[in-house]
Amino acid sequence: MSDKSNVAPRVALVCGQWGQNIGNAFFNIGGDYVLKRVFGEGGVGYHQDQPNYRTLHNKFKGNPANYVDFIRHLDIDYLVLQGPVLNGWMRKSWQTTFKALRENNTKVILLSCAFFKFDDGEISAVKSFLEDYPPALISTRDSRSYGILEEWLPSVPKYNGIDSGFFLNRCVAPFNVREGVRYITKNFDRYPEPEILTSDPGANYNSKKVEIEGEHYWLSVPKFLDSQSHKGKVRAYLADVFDRRKLGRDFNGKMVVRLEHRFFPHMTHKIYRQPNATASDEPWTYVNIYANTDFTLSDRVHACVASLCFGRPAMLFTPSPRQALFGRVGVSDIRDKLVSLDLERLDHEQEAEIGWLRARV
Repeated sequence: MSDKSNVAPRVALVCGQWGQNIGNAFFNIGGDYVLKRVFGEGGVGYHQDQPNYRTLHNKFKGNPANYVDFIRHLDIDYLVLQGPVLNGWMRKSWQTTFKALRENNTKVILLSCAFFKFDDGEISAVKSFLEDYPPALISTRDSRSYGILEEWLPSVPKYNGIDSGFFLNRCVAPFNVREGVRYITKNFDRYPEPEILTSDPGANYNSKKVEIEGEHYWLSVPKFLDSQSHKGKVRAYLADVFDRRKLGRDFNGKMVVRLEHRFFPHMTHKIYRQPNATASDEPWTYVNIYANTDFTLSDRVHACVASLCFGRPAMLFTPSPRQALFGRVGVSDIRDKLVSLDLERLDHEQEAEIGWLRARV
């Protein structure tokens, strides 16, 4: 029997930008699991994302002139892109690469993909690009994206799939915490962290009344901080400098663990200003924490994804249209209250997506 341990992978999964958003790692790891179920353990490897997709850079300017686009030199059968890759700068990021791959007979798969803003300009730009460079397969992560793509490119198979981050519970085995350790998780990178109050704090706060563990609380943020944070990413970071609140270490006798998904640029004054805080450029620390939490409150989509797939309740605080991926797994009301996933339904969705992909590669 021949030794296949040294056989090179034939499927390149685009990954990276973990430092600026560790949530990318969550769906990268989940996507790796999906593709290995489809192509086999030795069939899949990683390759970096394009460098124009980085924090505080005008993505429409494209990749640096001296960037070596090494993907085109790989002897592979498939290149796989994930996440909100259906964006307005898709052509600037990928046209040169896709053209070279087509000349090399390498196919492209869009796995667990989605639009970024869902506006008319973005949709038109993506449609034009995909007509020029049609992928071999498209699987979306939310029904809104699928509804837009469904009638495009009739010859390209399409599937109304789920976010690859929802496969984390199958491919990462988190540590357990010690007996008696109880905590909740709060992760607010962009918007101010809400305080959990037992009464309405009044007109100077934006508040939402929610039920937590059988009791009603007000989740409240100062109006000034809240309004500034919605005026753009730079304004949000500037507003954070003026957040003088001293937030609590615990809630109902449980520790409050505060995570930051943006490790780079490393804004130490922001990350560690409040107690029980941490940030890392690797994903496993985060998965361990989300997998054992009593519940998660976050403005990060994938903080909620990671918590939910391990059976932990979560509530989301962001107006981003990328929240559409939660409707696909039956928790579209995640911005209104703490929600939990039906894990049997999730298991069915996971197997259905893998089965669909296997039948078409």
